[in-house]
Amino acid sequence: MALTKFKSSADKVYSIISSQNYHVANASDTVHEVKVHEGDWQTTGSIELWKFTVEKIKFDSMSREDLGEEEVESSVSLRRRRQSNEGNVETFKEKVEADVANKKVTLTALEGHCLDLYKTYKVIYQVAPKSDGGSVKVTIEHKKLNENVPPPTKYIDFIVNLFKDIDTHALKA
Repeated sequence: MALTKFKSSADKVYSIISSQNYHVANASDTVHEVKVHEGDWQTTGSIELWKFTVEKIKFDSMSREDLGEEEVESSVSLRRRRQSNEGNVETFKEKVEADVANKKVTLTALEGHCLDLYKTYKVIYQVAPKSDGGSVKVTIEHKKLNENVPPPTKYIDFIVNLFKDIDTHALKA
């Protein structure tokens, strides 16, 4: 869990993360593309596909023996990703659920690199207005494939930095 503050209005930030994700690629150099896969930008339950760059993660200490039989396929996938792009460029296909009354957005992973590490992966943003802007609480609910998988710290860091970029973008608009 992380809490980050921003200077722009809570309504503007919530609008961007709940129904205007197409602005995010313009706001951040780390996000290359966000597009609707099913549905539209405004409808809860829509499916979006992200392409972004996130900090490298090292799997050197994780061996095939560390994994159970059901995780062997993911292990092969991890090695392939490590060899091809070292974990920098990732994708995330998500189902978006917005709770307007509570300024809360839940992103449930359907496909993507995070599912190479976690059986389940859900990102929850909750925006809170403040007198001088607002804050967002970021929570990642996840289940590791096994005990050797690191916590999703790199994703929390990515999201915190992303909200800083969104805030800068929203202040310019």
